[in-house]
Parts: sequence; structure tokens; C-alpha cells
Amino acid sequence: MGWRLKGYAKRRSGSPVSVRDISRAQFLAIRPLFDAEDNPWLVDLNEVGREIRPRVEQVLGPLDPDQDYYVTGHPLDWDKDPVQVARDLLDVRYPLARAAFLGGSVAAGTYTANSDLDMVVIVDDLPGAFRETLEHRGWPVELFCHTIESFQDFVARDTEGRRPPLLHMCAEGFLMLDADGTGARMRTEARALLDAGPPLATVTELEDRRYGTTDLLEDLIGARDEDELLFVAARLLTCVGELALVVENRWLGHGKWLLRRLRDAKEDELVDSYRALVRGEGAERFIRVVERVLESAGGRLEAGYRRAAPPR
Repeated sequence: MGWRLKGYAKRRSGSPVSVRDISRAQFLAIRPLFDAEDNPWLVDLNEVGREIRPRVEQVLGPLDPDQDYYVTGHPLDWDKDPVQVARDLLDVRYPLARAAFLGGSVAAGTYTANSDLDMVVIVDDLPGAFRETLEHRGWPVELFCHTIESFQDFVARDTEGRRPPLLHMCAEGFLMLDADGTGARMRTEARALLDAGPPLATVTELEDRRYGTTDLLEDLIGARDEDELLFVAARLLTCVGELALVVENRWLGHGKWLLRRLRDAKEDELVDSYRALVRGEGAERFIRVVERVLESAGGRLEAGYRRAAPPR
């Protein structure tokens, strides 16, 4: 298996400006210096801390400060290299972009045969922000195209809703293009906003979430049909999982991202007890965990809950 170090110009997209093979021993020597578990991509090596950079260069040799580097742990032909494909898409469709990020599983090094390329692109003269799904060189692509102003508007809205995918892509993804320093500023600001956390839950939001979770819990306890129990439990898992995260003032997520947020919050018992229910081991353990989360939020809420209908 080969290992390859590729360098890309910081301020423009396109093909790598430097490519050289490195040995497996070199890769294994620098691998422990980075956080991501089981991650074959070492992204933006120039952005490592000053105390780490000399150790990387001792192994790999000098790194050009005007290049962004990443390492891949297996030989890739041109069309299968996701970073290369993403850069080619920028060249073809957005040659005047100010900044671009590649996020998701590709940037995290956890991509599979079913993964797509999640890209945030900042362009000055867009008539309006848009999201588009397309295919480029055999890769499915999810494009999120914005001006700086529309990006900030979407981030503000997503932050209020506790689900800021754009912030995660910019803070944690691969900065592919930074024509004028915009990308670096966006990354710094995104990281600061993520670290600050979501807004504190209002009394109304907590009551709504407690009521919804309580209602589903009662349905689960009263379920006599095994199939109904599974459907109610699936919905309850999402509601109680979100409630647990809101109580701890953490970011939310949909689908697999909710699971990842729960793991970050060490809510393993919630996931384990749900898995036991699905395996047919009974709902009692799951019920106990849901009740524990409800207690942390102020307890069950049923009688006395009232909400006025929105004006028509």
C-alpha cells in the first residue's frame, strides 16, 4: 500500500502543485500527532500547532507554508480522489470563488462507497443562495453556494435552531480554496461560534420538549402491539435524545448526526437501552433512561400544558 503527500496552493483551486510518495513508516510516525481516530486523511498540515509542526517536518521534510497538505493512505486514481474531484468542480463551475470548504465524511476520512462530496462555496455575484445536488466525475456532490451575506444569514438561522451544518463544514472541513483570506476568517469564526454553543433554551421550548417526550413515553408504556411499540420508540428516541442535548446546551443534529452528538455528550445508556428494546429484550430499561432525562429537564409534563393556536 502506498502513501502519498499532496500539496495544494492555498489561494487557488486546481491540481496539486506538489506530490510525493512517503513510506508507511513515515505515515505511522506522524499519525499519532493528530486527533481523528481511524482517519487516513491528515488535512491542512500547515495549520497544526507550532509545537507539532517541527515534529511533522522532521519526518516528512520541509513543508511549504504556501501549500495545504493532506496524506492519503492508499493509491487513488484521478477520478477517485475526492479532494481532486472537488477542486476540479471548483475550476469548472466557480473559478472566481472566494472560498470553498469540503466537509462531511470525506474531510473526516470516514467516507464509504455511498458518500458524497459536501461543499460550501462562497461566490460574490450569486443572485441568491442555493443548495444543489449533482454528479461530477462519478461522485455525487451536495453544493451549498452562498455569498458572505447569505452565509451569515443562514448561520444565524441555523444557530437559533441548534443545527448549524454550515458551521461544522467550515470549522471541521478541508479548506480547499482561500483566494483572499475569506476562508481563514470563516473557519476561525465558525470554530468560535461552535465552541460558544447554541443559545440557552427558553422555558417555552423546554416545556414543549418535555410535553412531547412525556406523551410519547406514555404511548410506549401503554403499547400492546409490538410493531406500534417499535414505531413509538423510534420517535421517542429522537425526542428524548434532543431533550438530553438541549438540557446540556449542546448542538443538535438529524439522523446519524444526532447519534454523534449523543455520543459526544456521553449519552451511551440512551442508545444502548434503545438497542436492547429493538432486539426484543423489553422496554423497561429504555423507559428508565427516558424518565431520567425527563427528570433532568424538570420532570414529566402533562396536565396544565397549554398553547394558544397561532394566528391565521
